[in-house]
Amino acid sequence: MMNLAKDCEPVKLSQENLITDFDCGDSDLNDFFNHDAILFQNQSLGQTHFFRHKETKKIVCAFSLSADSVKTFLLSGSRKKKVKGLIPHDKSLQSYPAFLVGRLGVSTAFGGQRVGSQLLEYVRFFARHKFPEIGRFLVVDAYNKPEVLSFYQKNDFAFLFTDEMQERENLKKGTTTDEPLHTRQMFYDMMRSE
Repeated sequence: MMNLAKDCEPVKLSQENLITDFDCGDSDLNDFFNHDAILFQNQSLGQTHFFRHKETKKIVCAFSLSADSVKTFLLSGSRKKKVKGLIPHDKSLQSYPAFLVGRLGVSTAFGGQRVGSQLLEYVRFFARHKFPEIGRFLVVDAYNKPEVLSFYQKNDFAFLFTDEMQERENLKKGTTTDEPLHTRQMFYDMMRSE
């Protein structure tokens, strides 16, 4: 079983430490990490990090993080109450600072070893301790696939919107109600573990 903390080293993407030949089984994510991540980072659009296996030097997993917010003014009544209920009443805002997990991938060579969950745990720690006091939530636009949504739910993320119809209506995503959304917005309250 892979242990990120013991078996790997965390690396910040740079010209000296690029991601190459990364394959997580998703062509869009592969293209981002192998080609676009450094371009995004050079334009201050997000910071990418990865874990490299200490012995083999293979890239085990990667993620990108950027600034975002949880926009409660877009949420319906019950969902707005759920998010705002996490914040003391006298600190009620229309949106709350968050970090967007823009991309997250695990190499297919290391699948089935809980690497994704370990990576999310690291992302939580990294965001909370590297940038303290400037972001309360982690948010993700998770691919709307049962296995992806289940992965985030198992890692304590919750849906921002109760269902796809509510999300589509509030975010004005598309005009048809029978076509599934490509992604679902989910969030995690980083103060829940304190």
